[in-house]
Amino acid sequence: MTKSDKILSLQISGVQGFYWMIFCPIASFASVYLLSKDFSNQKIGWVMAISSVLAIVLQPALGALIDRFEKLTLKAVLLTMSLMCVALLAGIVFLNAGLVWMAVFYVGILALLYTMVPLVNALTFEYINAGHNINYGVTRASGSICFAVLSTLLGIWVNRFSTAILPIICLILFAGYILIILSFPKVKRSENQTYRIENFTNTTDEKDKVGFLRRYDRFIPFLIGVAFIFLFHTIINNFLAQIIRPLGGTDTDLGISLTIAALAELPAFLGFSFIVARINTRSLMKASGLIYVFRSIIFLLAASVWMINVGQAFQALTFAVFLPASVYYINEIMHEKDRVKGQTFVTGMGTLGGFFGSIIGGRLLDTSGVFSMLLFGLIGAVIGAALLFYAIRKPKKIGMLMVERVV
Repeated sequence: MTKSDKILSLQISGVQGFYWMIFCPIASFASVYLLSKDFSNQKIGWVMAISSVLAIVLQPALGALIDRFEKLTLKAVLLTMSLMCVALLAGIVFLNAGLVWMAVFYVGILALLYTMVPLVNALTFEYINAGHNINYGVTRASGSICFAVLSTLLGIWVNRFSTAILPIICLILFAGYILIILSFPKVKRSENQTYRIENFTNTTDEKDKVGFLRRYDRFIPFLIGVAFIFLFHTIINNFLAQIIRPLGGTDTDLGISLTIAALAELPAFLGFSFIVARINTRSLMKASGLIYVFRSIIFLLAASVWMINVGQAFQALTFAVFLPASVYYINEIMHEKDRVKGQTFVTGMGTLGGFFGSIIGGRLLDTSGVFSMLLFGLIGAVIGAALLFYAIRKPKKIGMLMVERVV
């Protein structure tokens, strides 16, 4: 690796680190902050749900703009979005905004932050495609490590001071994030490179969608299974603070719990290529679905923060395995022309499951309490795992093509 590539690797690691550190106080501590501003759990659920849906709309729109206008660089888009986030954060910090405006500001920040995820990743591959020697896995791991460290520190600081420090810390982190993005050298865009992120409205016409789903008829129950799995996953992510507090947990405990989950992801994310070379993706996804059920039972029956942390450690065998395994699985069962559509549907159904998890989870918290919400999550995990077991089949060879067994 040349000296310039080493410096570039450090810059990309810095961008990943700052991005995920920003994500921590504004997204992972969202419930803590919004509860302190007199939001009900149901309103928090709506804030999180609307933000994710807006991000799904913004991502393909921005991708299409970058593809269409060559002078519109990823660097410029990320800087513009960052400055918009800074403006919205400044509104939260310095304006005495009421509940409605607070919700608008927060939805805007989260939507922009969620939208940045694929663009931050694309920034890495822009330089890889230009011939630079960059290890994506290592740079992405730096983001998880920074998130893990800051999670623990935020838990301590919020417990010692107040939630008012969360948007202020975000503003400080955005300053570092913007400076690092500004430091990136110019890069020539590859002719074959695209930043368009496909979605339900632009992948294909309605007739072709039907044909696509008919070609992979067990793909529909697979998609529904993904939605139910992410319903539970979102409940745990968005309402972890509310789950911990009745068990005597503090914001410090929340920070530690988030740190455990972030660190647990690292081995699977970094070593997935090693794992998938030895265990097929079908077995990995089925096992991950079962462990999601086991994890949901741990959360439901947890009588202490310690048990919640045990459940968080299982992030290593659930999300950290399920996410990359689903990408590999779609690549295996589908013809090349259908793979983008397949990944699009999986992403969309995951978002849909998260949407209902946020809304219904928040509603159940307000009306019935934590146990009812976790029971709802358990039911979702069981349904999701059962559908995965039904839908996932070993592909068989027909000539030189790999297709799903039941078509």
